[in-house]
Amino acid sequence: MAPERSAAAIRDAFLSGRRSAVQITADCLARATAAQRFNVFSRVLETEALAAARALDRRLAAGLAMPALAGVPFVAKNLFDLRGHPTLAGAAPRQADAPAARDAAVLRALLDAGAVPIGLTHMDEYACGATGENVIGGAVRNPWDPSRITGGSSAGTAAAIAAGVVPLGLGSDTNGSIRAPAAFCGIWGLRPGTGRLSTQGCFPYAESLDAAGPMAADAGSLALAWRALRGGASDALVSGHGRLRIGVLRAGFAEHAEPQAWNAVLRVAAAFTSARMIDLPDVDRARDAASIISAYEVARNHLRHGFAGRHAGYSAMVRQRMLAGLALPDDWYRTAQAWRRVWRARMQTLFQGVDLLLTCATPYAAPPVGAERLVGEQGRIYAPRADAGHMTRPVSLAGLPVVAAPVAVPGADMPLGVQLIGPPGGEAPCLAAAMRLEEEGVCGFPAQPRPADGR
Repeated sequence: MAPERSAAAIRDAFLSGRRSAVQITADCLARATAAQRFNVFSRVLETEALAAARALDRRLAAGLAMPALAGVPFVAKNLFDLRGHPTLAGAAPRQADAPAARDAAVLRALLDAGAVPIGLTHMDEYACGATGENVIGGAVRNPWDPSRITGGSSAGTAAAIAAGVVPLGLGSDTNGSIRAPAAFCGIWGLRPGTGRLSTQGCFPYAESLDAAGPMAADAGSLALAWRALRGGASDALVSGHGRLRIGVLRAGFAEHAEPQAWNAVLRVAAAFTSARMIDLPDVDRARDAASIISAYEVARNHLRHGFAGRHAGYSAMVRQRMLAGLALPDDWYRTAQAWRRVWRARMQTLFQGVDLLLTCATPYAAPPVGAERLVGEQGRIYAPRADAGHMTRPVSLAGLPVVAAPVAVPGADMPLGVQLIGPPGGEAPCLAAAMRLEEEGVCGFPAQPRPADGR
Protein backbone atom coordinates (compact mmCIF):
# COMPACT_ATOMS: atom_id res chain seq x y z
CA MET A 1 0.00 0.00 0.00
CA ALA A 2 1.06 3.62 -0.42
CA PRO A 3 3.10 4.71 2.65
CA GLU A 4 0.78 7.63 3.42
CA ARG A 5 -2.08 5.17 3.87
CA SER A 6 -0.45 3.07 6.62
CA ALA A 7 -1.27 3.55 10.29
CA ALA A 8 2.40 4.17 11.17
CA ALA A 9 2.85 6.79 8.43
CA ILE A 10 -0.34 8.62 9.38
CA ARG A 11 0.65 8.68 13.05
CA ASP A 12 4.15 9.94 12.16
CA ALA A 13 2.69 12.71 9.98
CA PHE A 14 0.55 13.83 12.89
CA LEU A 15 3.24 13.63 15.60
CA SER A 16 5.77 15.44 13.41
CA GLY A 17 3.35 18.31 12.82
CA ARG A 18 3.27 17.78 9.06
CA ARG A 19 -0.48 17.28 9.23
CA SER A 20 -2.97 18.05 11.96
CA ALA A 21 -5.40 15.42 13.18
CA VAL A 22 -8.23 17.59 11.83
CA GLN A 23 -6.64 17.63 8.37
CA ILE A 24 -6.15 13.87 8.40
CA THR A 25 -9.70 13.33 9.57
CA ALA A 26 -11.26 15.73 7.08
CA ASP A 27 -9.54 13.91 4.23
CA CYS A 28 -10.82 10.58 5.52
CA LEU A 29 -14.35 11.90 5.82
CA ALA A 30 -14.19 13.08 2.20
CA ARG A 31 -13.04 9.62 1.13
CA ALA A 32 -15.82 8.06 3.21
CA THR A 33 -18.41 10.08 1.30
CA ALA A 34 -16.89 9.02 -2.02
CA ALA A 35 -16.75 5.38 -0.91
CA GLN A 36 -20.49 5.27 -0.50
CA ARG A 37 -20.62 4.19 -4.13
CA PHE A 38 -19.47 0.85 -2.74
CA ASN A 39 -22.27 0.92 -0.10
CA VAL A 40 -19.75 0.95 2.73
CA PHE A 41 -21.22 2.92 5.63
CA SER A 42 -24.37 2.63 7.70
CA ARG A 43 -23.30 5.79 9.55
CA VAL A 44 -20.48 8.27 8.94
CA LEU A 45 -19.36 9.69 12.30
CA GLU A 46 -18.39 13.21 11.23
CA THR A 47 -19.22 14.88 14.56
CA GLU A 48 -17.42 12.29 16.68
CA ALA A 49 -14.43 12.12 14.33
CA LEU A 50 -13.79 15.85 14.22
CA ALA A 51 -14.26 16.18 17.98
CA ALA A 52 -11.69 13.44 18.58
CA ALA A 53 -9.29 15.04 16.08
CA ARG A 54 -9.54 18.48 17.70
CA ALA A 55 -8.85 16.93 21.10
CA LEU A 56 -5.74 15.24 19.73
CA ASP A 57 -4.50 18.50 18.19
CA ARG A 58 -4.92 20.27 21.52
CA ARG A 59 -3.14 17.45 23.32
CA LEU A 60 -0.19 17.56 20.92
CA ALA A 61 0.04 21.36 21.18
CA ALA A 62 0.16 21.06 24.99
CA GLY A 63 3.13 18.72 24.76
CA LEU A 64 1.31 15.81 26.36
CA ALA A 65 2.25 12.17 25.80
CA MET A 66 0.47 10.70 22.80
CA PRO A 67 -1.09 7.23 22.61
CA ALA A 68 -0.04 4.52 20.18
CA LEU A 69 -2.59 5.19 17.41
CA ALA A 70 -2.84 8.95 17.79
CA GLY A 71 -4.54 10.45 14.76
CA VAL A 72 -5.04 7.13 12.94
CA PRO A 73 -8.54 6.84 11.44
CA PHE A 74 -10.52 3.61 11.70
CA VAL A 75 -13.97 2.15 10.99
CA ALA A 76 -16.01 -0.47 12.85
CA LYS A 77 -18.56 -3.04 11.81
CA ASN A 78 -21.98 -1.89 12.94
CA LEU A 79 -22.47 -4.77 15.38
CA PHE A 80 -20.09 -3.12 17.89
CA ASP A 81 -21.70 -0.83 20.46
CA LEU A 82 -20.82 2.84 20.08
CA ARG A 83 -22.13 4.99 22.91
CA GLY A 84 -25.00 7.21 21.77
CA HIS A 85 -25.93 5.16 18.70
CA PRO A 86 -28.17 2.12 18.26
CA THR A 87 -26.28 -1.04 17.37
CA LEU A 88 -27.79 -2.01 14.02
CA ALA A 89 -26.07 -5.38 13.46
CA GLY A 90 -27.05 -5.04 9.81
CA ALA A 91 -30.76 -5.01 10.60
CA ALA A 92 -32.86 -1.96 9.76
CA PRO A 93 -35.49 -2.61 12.49
CA ARG A 94 -32.81 -2.02 15.12
CA GLN A 95 -32.59 1.65 14.12
CA ALA A 96 -35.44 2.23 16.56
CA ASP A 97 -33.61 0.55 19.44
CA ALA A 98 -32.19 2.53 22.33
CA PRO A 99 -28.66 3.90 21.80
CA ALA A 100 -25.82 1.96 23.36
CA ALA A 101 -24.97 3.17 26.85
CA ARG A 102 -21.23 2.41 26.52
CA ASP A 103 -18.69 1.43 23.91
CA ALA A 104 -17.79 -2.13 23.03
CA ALA A 105 -14.56 -3.16 24.73
CA VAL A 106 -12.50 -3.45 21.53
CA LEU A 107 -13.86 -0.19 20.13
CA ARG A 108 -13.03 1.57 23.39
CA ALA A 109 -9.50 0.14 23.26
CA LEU A 110 -8.88 1.79 19.87
CA LEU A 111 -10.39 5.08 21.05
CA ASP A 112 -8.18 5.00 24.15
CA ALA A 113 -5.20 4.42 21.86
CA GLY A 114 -5.99 7.70 20.06
CA ALA A 115 -7.60 6.25 16.93
CA VAL A 116 -10.27 8.42 15.29
CA PRO A 117 -13.66 6.83 14.47
CA ILE A 118 -14.72 7.61 10.90
CA GLY A 119 -17.81 5.45 10.56
CA LEU A 120 -19.83 2.32 11.23
CA THR A 121 -19.91 -0.09 8.32
CA HIS A 122 -22.51 -2.24 6.61
CA MET A 123 -22.63 -5.99 7.16
CA ASP A 124 -24.76 -9.04 6.50
CA GLU A 125 -28.02 -9.00 8.45
CA TYR A 126 -27.27 -10.06 12.05
CA ALA A 127 -23.95 -11.43 10.67
CA CYS A 128 -25.94 -14.25 9.06
CA GLY A 129 -24.10 -14.33 5.77
CA ALA A 130 -20.78 -14.74 4.04
CA THR A 131 -21.19 -12.47 1.01
CA GLY A 132 -21.89 -8.92 2.25
CA GLU A 133 -25.26 -8.94 0.49
CA ASN A 134 -28.00 -7.65 2.76
CA VAL A 135 -31.59 -7.72 1.50
CA ILE A 136 -32.33 -4.68 3.67
CA GLY A 137 -29.32 -2.45 2.99
CA GLY A 138 -28.13 -3.89 -0.32
CA ALA A 139 -24.82 -5.45 -1.30
CA VAL A 140 -21.49 -3.98 -0.26
CA ARG A 141 -19.39 -3.74 -3.44
CA ASN A 142 -15.78 -4.81 -3.84
CA PRO A 143 -13.58 -1.77 -4.61
CA TRP A 144 -11.40 -3.87 -6.93
CA ASP A 145 -14.45 -4.68 -9.07
CA PRO A 146 -17.84 -3.31 -7.95
CA SER A 147 -19.64 -6.11 -9.79
CA ARG A 148 -18.22 -8.53 -7.20
CA ILE A 149 -18.90 -9.21 -3.54
CA THR A 150 -16.69 -8.26 -0.63
CA GLY A 151 -17.49 -11.35 1.39
CA GLY A 152 -19.06 -11.11 4.80
CA SER A 153 -20.11 -10.53 7.29
CA SER A 154 -17.45 -7.83 7.96
CA ALA A 155 -18.18 -6.50 4.49
CA GLY A 156 -18.14 -2.72 4.84
CA THR A 157 -15.00 -2.72 6.99
CA ALA A 158 -13.11 -4.65 4.31
CA ALA A 159 -14.41 -2.37 1.55
CA ALA A 160 -13.51 0.81 3.45
CA ILE A 161 -9.93 -0.37 3.88
CA ALA A 162 -9.57 -1.66 0.32
CA ALA A 163 -10.91 1.64 -1.03
CA GLY A 164 -8.25 3.58 0.90
CA VAL A 165 -10.66 5.35 3.25
CA VAL A 166 -8.82 4.18 6.40
CA PRO A 167 -5.89 1.90 7.22
CA LEU A 168 -7.66 0.08 10.06
CA GLY A 169 -11.01 -1.39 10.97
CA LEU A 170 -12.80 -3.65 13.42
CA GLY A 171 -14.52 -6.83 12.35
CA SER A 172 -15.88 -9.94 13.97
CA ASP A 173 -15.29 -13.54 12.98
CA THR A 174 -17.25 -16.61 14.01
CA ASN A 175 -16.60 -18.90 11.04
CA GLY A 176 -14.66 -16.60 8.70
CA SER A 177 -16.27 -13.16 8.77
CA ILE A 178 -12.92 -11.35 8.98
CA ARG A 179 -10.88 -13.76 6.88
CA ALA A 180 -13.14 -14.17 3.84
CA PRO A 181 -13.68 -10.40 3.30
CA ALA A 182 -9.96 -9.81 3.81
CA ALA A 183 -9.12 -12.38 1.14
CA PHE A 184 -11.74 -11.16 -1.33
CA CYS A 185 -10.75 -7.50 -0.88
CA GLY A 186 -6.96 -7.86 -0.86
CA ILE A 187 -6.43 -6.67 2.72
CA TRP A 188 -5.17 -8.22 5.97
CA GLY A 189 -7.20 -9.58 8.86
CA LEU A 190 -6.54 -11.14 12.24
CA ARG A 191 -8.92 -13.54 13.92
CA PRO A 192 -7.44 -13.81 17.41
CA GLY A 193 -7.67 -17.06 19.30
CA THR A 194 -11.07 -17.58 20.87
CA GLY A 195 -11.31 -15.59 24.10
CA ARG A 196 -8.14 -13.53 23.51
CA LEU A 197 -10.11 -10.29 23.11
CA SER A 198 -13.30 -9.29 24.89
CA THR A 199 -16.54 -9.50 22.89
CA GLN A 200 -18.36 -7.27 25.39
CA GLY A 201 -20.57 -4.90 23.41
CA CYS A 202 -20.44 -7.03 20.25
CA PHE A 203 -23.88 -8.22 19.17
CA PRO A 204 -23.53 -12.00 19.51
CA TYR A 205 -23.74 -14.57 16.78
CA ALA A 206 -22.50 -17.85 18.29
CA GLU A 207 -20.88 -16.86 21.55
CA SER A 208 -18.67 -19.91 22.03
CA LEU A 209 -17.09 -19.28 18.61
CA ASP A 210 -17.26 -15.47 18.26
CA ALA A 211 -14.06 -13.42 18.05
CA ALA A 212 -13.46 -9.71 17.51
CA GLY A 213 -10.37 -8.60 15.64
CA PRO A 214 -8.64 -6.01 13.47
CA MET A 215 -8.51 -5.66 9.69
CA ALA A 216 -5.91 -3.52 7.96
CA ALA A 217 -4.45 -2.36 4.67
CA ASP A 218 -0.97 -3.71 5.52
CA ALA A 219 0.55 -6.20 7.91
CA GLY A 220 2.32 -3.54 9.98
CA SER A 221 -0.94 -1.70 10.62
CA LEU A 222 -2.55 -5.00 11.63
CA ALA A 223 0.21 -5.55 14.20
CA LEU A 224 -0.17 -2.01 15.59
CA ALA A 225 -3.91 -2.53 15.96
CA TRP A 226 -3.39 -5.85 17.74
CA ARG A 227 -1.02 -4.21 20.21
CA ALA A 228 -3.57 -1.45 20.89
CA LEU A 229 -6.40 -3.94 21.31
CA ARG A 230 -4.29 -5.76 23.88
CA GLY A 231 -3.91 -2.55 25.85
CA GLY A 232 -0.41 -1.85 24.55
CA ALA A 233 0.92 -5.27 25.54
CA SER A 234 1.92 -7.89 23.01
CA ASP A 235 4.48 -10.59 22.51
CA ALA A 236 7.61 -9.70 20.57
CA LEU A 237 7.23 -9.98 16.80
CA VAL A 238 10.26 -12.14 16.02
CA SER A 239 11.67 -11.84 12.50
CA GLY A 240 13.24 -14.58 10.43
CA HIS A 241 10.18 -16.41 9.17
CA GLY A 242 12.37 -18.44 6.82
CA ARG A 243 13.41 -20.58 9.79
CA LEU A 244 9.83 -21.39 10.71
CA ARG A 245 8.52 -24.90 10.15
CA ILE A 246 5.31 -24.72 8.13
CA GLY A 247 2.60 -27.34 7.88
CA VAL A 248 0.42 -26.96 4.77
CA LEU A 249 -3.10 -28.24 5.45
CA ARG A 250 -3.88 -30.14 2.25
CA ALA A 251 -6.50 -32.90 2.61
CA GLY A 252 -9.89 -31.38 3.30
CA PHE A 253 -8.77 -28.06 1.80
CA ALA A 254 -6.95 -28.45 -1.52
CA GLU A 255 -9.70 -30.55 -3.13
CA HIS A 256 -12.27 -27.85 -2.37
CA ALA A 257 -10.20 -25.01 -3.84
CA GLU A 258 -9.91 -23.59 -7.31
CA PRO A 259 -6.41 -23.95 -8.83
CA GLN A 260 -5.58 -20.26 -8.38
CA ALA A 261 -6.58 -20.36 -4.70
CA TRP A 262 -4.35 -23.37 -4.08
CA ASN A 263 -1.54 -21.76 -6.08
CA ALA A 264 -1.66 -18.88 -3.58
CA VAL A 265 -0.95 -21.38 -0.81
CA LEU A 266 1.94 -22.95 -2.73
CA ARG A 267 3.40 -19.51 -3.48
CA VAL A 268 3.48 -18.66 0.23
CA ALA A 269 4.74 -22.11 1.26
CA ALA A 270 7.69 -21.72 -1.13
CA ALA A 271 8.86 -18.67 0.83
CA PHE A 272 9.74 -20.90 3.81
CA THR A 273 12.75 -23.17 3.97
CA SER A 274 10.79 -25.85 5.81
CA ALA A 275 7.27 -26.65 4.59
CA ARG A 276 5.54 -30.00 4.52
CA MET A 277 2.07 -31.18 3.56
CA ILE A 278 -0.32 -32.33 6.31
CA ASP A 279 -3.35 -34.47 5.53
CA LEU A 280 -5.56 -34.05 8.58
CA PRO A 281 -8.54 -36.45 8.72
CA ASP A 282 -12.14 -35.51 9.49
CA VAL A 283 -11.98 -31.90 8.25
CA ASP A 284 -15.54 -32.15 6.91
CA ARG A 285 -16.70 -33.43 10.28
CA ALA A 286 -15.15 -30.35 11.86
CA ARG A 287 -17.04 -28.16 9.38
CA ASP A 288 -20.28 -29.89 10.30
CA ALA A 289 -19.64 -29.46 14.01
CA ALA A 290 -18.94 -25.74 13.54
CA SER A 291 -22.15 -25.37 11.53
CA ILE A 292 -24.26 -27.14 14.16
CA ILE A 293 -22.80 -25.13 17.04
CA SER A 294 -23.27 -21.88 15.13
CA ALA A 295 -26.85 -22.60 14.09
CA TYR A 296 -27.85 -23.74 17.57
CA GLU A 297 -26.29 -20.79 19.40
CA VAL A 298 -27.34 -18.01 17.00
CA ALA A 299 -30.98 -19.11 17.13
CA ARG A 300 -31.04 -19.16 20.91
CA ASN A 301 -29.21 -15.85 21.14
CA HIS A 302 -31.89 -14.27 18.99
CA LEU A 303 -34.64 -15.90 21.04
CA ARG A 304 -33.16 -14.10 24.07
CA HIS A 305 -33.02 -10.86 22.05
CA GLY A 306 -36.75 -10.93 21.27
CA PHE A 307 -36.99 -12.99 18.06
CA ALA A 308 -40.44 -14.26 19.01
CA GLY A 309 -41.84 -10.73 19.17
CA ARG A 310 -40.04 -9.14 16.24
CA HIS A 311 -39.47 -11.98 13.78
CA ALA A 312 -41.45 -10.11 11.11
CA GLY A 313 -38.57 -7.63 10.93
CA TYR A 314 -36.16 -10.34 9.82
CA SER A 315 -35.57 -11.11 6.17
CA ALA A 316 -37.06 -14.40 5.02
CA MET A 317 -33.63 -16.03 4.69
CA VAL A 318 -32.47 -15.09 8.18
CA ARG A 319 -35.83 -15.89 9.73
CA GLN A 320 -35.66 -19.40 8.25
CA ARG A 321 -32.11 -19.77 9.58
CA MET A 322 -33.32 -18.93 13.08
CA LEU A 323 -36.19 -21.41 12.89
CA ALA A 324 -33.90 -24.14 11.61
CA GLY A 325 -31.48 -23.50 14.46
CA LEU A 326 -34.24 -23.65 17.05
CA ALA A 327 -35.24 -27.04 15.66
CA LEU A 328 -31.79 -28.57 16.26
CA PRO A 329 -31.91 -31.19 19.04
CA ASP A 330 -29.91 -30.51 22.18
CA ASP A 331 -28.13 -33.84 21.71
CA TRP A 332 -26.74 -32.71 18.36
CA TYR A 333 -25.29 -29.60 19.99
CA ARG A 334 -23.72 -31.58 22.83
CA THR A 335 -22.23 -34.05 20.35
CA ALA A 336 -20.82 -31.22 18.24
CA GLN A 337 -19.25 -29.59 21.29
CA ALA A 338 -17.72 -32.92 22.31
CA TRP A 339 -16.23 -33.32 18.82
CA ARG A 340 -14.96 -29.76 19.05
CA ARG A 341 -12.82 -30.73 22.04
CA VAL A 342 -11.38 -33.68 20.09
CA TRP A 343 -10.70 -31.47 17.06
CA ARG A 344 -9.06 -28.73 19.11
CA ALA A 345 -6.70 -31.23 20.75
CA ARG A 346 -5.91 -32.79 17.38
CA MET A 347 -5.00 -29.47 15.79
CA GLN A 348 -2.97 -28.34 18.78
CA THR A 349 -0.95 -31.55 18.56
CA LEU A 350 0.22 -30.52 15.09
CA PHE A 351 2.30 -27.74 16.62
CA GLN A 352 4.63 -30.32 18.15
CA GLY A 353 6.11 -30.64 14.66
CA VAL A 354 5.47 -27.26 13.03
CA ASP A 355 5.45 -23.60 14.07
CA LEU A 356 2.61 -22.37 11.84
CA LEU A 357 -0.06 -23.94 9.66
CA LEU A 358 -0.97 -22.66 6.21
CA THR A 359 -3.96 -23.13 3.93
CA CYS A 360 -6.47 -21.26 1.73
CA ALA A 361 -8.64 -18.47 3.13
CA THR A 362 -11.40 -18.94 0.52
CA PRO A 363 -11.97 -21.51 -2.23
CA TYR A 364 -11.91 -18.86 -4.99
CA ALA A 365 -11.63 -15.14 -5.69
CA ALA A 366 -14.61 -12.85 -5.07
CA PRO A 367 -17.70 -14.02 -7.01
CA PRO A 368 -20.17 -11.70 -8.74
CA VAL A 369 -22.84 -9.98 -6.67
CA GLY A 370 -26.01 -12.08 -6.68
CA ALA A 371 -24.32 -15.31 -7.78
CA GLU A 372 -26.19 -18.32 -6.40
CA ARG A 373 -23.78 -20.79 -7.97
CA LEU A 374 -20.34 -20.79 -9.55
CA VAL A 375 -18.79 -23.29 -11.92
CA GLY A 376 -15.09 -23.71 -11.31
CA GLU A 377 -12.34 -24.29 -13.83
CA GLN A 378 -12.65 -28.05 -13.45
CA GLY A 379 -16.45 -28.12 -13.38
CA ARG A 380 -16.87 -28.03 -9.61
CA ILE A 381 -20.11 -26.34 -8.49
CA TYR A 382 -19.89 -23.79 -5.67
CA ALA A 383 -22.61 -21.95 -3.75
CA PRO A 384 -21.06 -18.70 -2.42
CA ARG A 385 -23.62 -18.15 0.32
CA ALA A 386 -22.83 -21.58 1.72
CA ASP A 387 -19.15 -22.18 1.06
CA ALA A 388 -17.32 -18.84 1.12
CA GLY A 389 -16.33 -19.89 4.66
CA HIS A 390 -15.52 -23.48 3.75
CA MET A 391 -11.80 -23.04 4.50
CA THR A 392 -12.20 -21.01 7.67
CA ARG A 393 -14.74 -23.00 9.70
CA PRO A 394 -12.36 -25.82 10.77
CA VAL A 395 -9.87 -23.26 12.12
CA SER A 396 -12.60 -21.45 14.05
CA LEU A 397 -13.69 -24.72 15.65
CA ALA A 398 -10.17 -25.17 17.03
CA GLY A 399 -10.15 -21.60 18.38
CA LEU A 400 -6.69 -20.88 16.96
CA PRO A 401 -5.27 -17.45 16.03
CA VAL A 402 -5.01 -16.83 12.31
CA VAL A 403 -3.91 -14.02 9.99
CA ALA A 404 -5.59 -13.75 6.60
CA ALA A 405 -2.92 -12.57 4.16
CA PRO A 406 -3.66 -11.37 0.59
CA VAL A 407 -1.77 -12.90 -2.31
CA ALA A 408 -1.41 -11.88 -5.95
CA VAL A 409 -1.32 -14.98 -8.15
CA PRO A 410 -0.07 -14.66 -11.74
CA GLY A 411 -3.03 -14.69 -14.09
CA ALA A 412 -5.54 -13.68 -11.40
CA ASP A 413 -6.98 -10.17 -11.65
CA MET A 414 -8.56 -10.31 -8.17
CA PRO A 415 -6.98 -10.89 -4.76
CA LEU A 416 -6.76 -14.32 -3.21
CA GLY A 417 -5.88 -15.10 0.38
CA VAL A 418 -4.20 -17.59 2.68
CA GLN A 419 -4.53 -18.36 6.37
CA LEU A 420 -1.42 -18.25 8.57
CA ILE A 421 -2.51 -20.26 11.60
CA GLY A 422 -0.73 -20.23 14.95
CA PRO A 423 -0.82 -22.27 18.16
CA PRO A 424 -2.91 -21.10 21.12
CA GLY A 425 -1.72 -17.63 22.10
CA GLY A 426 0.33 -17.45 18.90
CA GLU A 427 -0.92 -14.23 17.33
CA ALA A 428 2.59 -12.74 17.47
CA PRO A 429 4.33 -15.35 15.28
CA CYS A 430 1.46 -15.15 12.79
CA LEU A 431 1.87 -11.38 12.59
CA ALA A 432 5.67 -11.57 12.41
CA ALA A 433 5.47 -14.02 9.51
CA ALA A 434 2.88 -11.82 7.81
CA MET A 435 5.05 -8.72 8.06
CA ARG A 436 8.08 -10.51 6.66
CA LEU A 437 6.06 -12.03 3.80
CA GLU A 438 4.78 -8.56 2.94
CA GLU A 439 8.28 -7.06 3.06
CA GLU A 440 9.51 -9.71 0.63
CA GLY A 441 6.60 -9.18 -1.75
CA VAL A 442 5.21 -12.68 -1.27
CA CYS A 443 1.97 -11.45 0.30
CA GLY A 444 0.01 -8.31 -0.45
CA PHE A 445 -1.95 -7.36 -3.52
CA PRO A 446 0.40 -4.87 -5.19
CA ALA A 447 -1.92 -2.90 -7.44
CA GLN A 448 -4.29 -0.56 -5.64
CA PRO A 449 -7.89 0.10 -6.64
CA ARG A 450 -8.73 3.67 -7.52
CA PRO A 451 -8.90 5.52 -4.17
CA ALA A 452 -12.34 6.52 -2.99
CA ASP A 453 -11.42 10.20 -3.34
CA GLY A 454 -10.43 9.68 -6.99
CA ARG A 455 -6.79 10.76 -6.42
